[in-house]
Amino acid sequence: MRRMIRAQHWPWLQLVVAFLIQATGTGALSYSYSVIAVPLAETYDASRMTLMLGLTCMTLGAGMVSPLAGVAIDRLSLRLIIIFAILMTATGFVALSVTTAMWQVPAIYGLIFCFGYVLLGPLSASTLLARWFTHNRGLALGIAGAGTSFGGFLFPPLITWLTELLGWRLALQVFAGVIALIAVPVALLAVDRPASKAYTPPADGAAEHEAHSGERFNSTDAILRHRGFWLIAVSVGFMFAAFTATVGSLMPFILDTGATREQGAILIANLALAAVPGTLLFGWCADRFDVRLALAAIMVLMGIGLTLFWGEPDMSRLVAGSLILGLGGGGMLPVWSSLLAQVYGVLNYGRVMGLMAPVLLPFNLLTPPLAGWVRDISGSYDLAFMGFVLLLLLAVAMIPLIERSGSTSRRASAAEE
Repeated sequence: MRRMIRAQHWPWLQLVVAFLIQATGTGALSYSYSVIAVPLAETYDASRMTLMLGLTCMTLGAGMVSPLAGVAIDRLSLRLIIIFAILMTATGFVALSVTTAMWQVPAIYGLIFCFGYVLLGPLSASTLLARWFTHNRGLALGIAGAGTSFGGFLFPPLITWLTELLGWRLALQVFAGVIALIAVPVALLAVDRPASKAYTPPADGAAEHEAHSGERFNSTDAILRHRGFWLIAVSVGFMFAAFTATVGSLMPFILDTGATREQGAILIANLALAAVPGTLLFGWCADRFDVRLALAAIMVLMGIGLTLFWGEPDMSRLVAGSLILGLGGGGMLPVWSSLLAQVYGVLNYGRVMGLMAPVLLPFNLLTPPLAGWVRDISGSYDLAFMGFVLLLLLAVAMIPLIERSGSTSRRASAAEE
């Protein structure tokens, strides 16, 4: 099959690979977390705060793995790294199905699922596409980012249906087999670098800037001393923290409103579905406009979605809030990835994203259990959602301070088209 594929078709095949691996990682581990958490809470009589510790431990493990993973991705076979992550994810679901106590759940998420969370996400997918695309990279990242939405649309209802049919333990074992049988063959199509297929990505002004950035930020010290690194990390950290904690709490929150578990799964699927146009829209914007404006627009949309969850929302507000939140959330990965590639260059992409993960860690680590704790003591998620809106406003205020490196050349290249 590989011999039948022409050189110019390989970038698009890599786009399909990036789409599907992100569907597997984010769909199975992030979007499906609250769906899996509900039967776990019923089995082990866990509080909402305890329930969110799995997400926290996975984030903690991911933060520890990410710096080494970033270096490994730049130096080792990306295909083998992705296959390893798929097998670890499948193993984690099998391990989860045989737990006997609640403390084992966060341990599995922190020690096993963390590899899939890191290596089946933007770190691998965006690095792969950054190597294969210079022209329309933002759009490519947006299309691949839609894979997270596809996984979020597919997996939560699938797990809910399997759980109703088989019970949660057997359902997770079947789900593990589905992941391994589908995702591993897809990963085998990944190609680490264009040169191995006699393909050279077309050069443009943005590519020339990125080559210069690659020389400027060719060491860890140079990256960490750059003010833009910390501005991007903190503002994006606020954004990811708000989104991750909200999605992780979504099913328990929806059940609190009086909706059924099936309605909750549909709302989560709607959120993921709404993220598809978000990834495409904001990926397209990242190629043609100031990427900072796209980042600010994403945060504003997410804030609007969260405000619709305040009080005692009826089903129409739940639907509207989930759709708006999904539309904004869908743009997070392509815009963040485009910004990093513009500022730091393709050669350093994996290293920069890996270094940024520990900075994002405290935000993603604290907000999920904090949301559960707020619910436990107040009986409502309102204060948690209000706090997330405040974080998003602070992030928007930081965006003008981020340097516009590479944006001029990228917009000029888009205008020439």
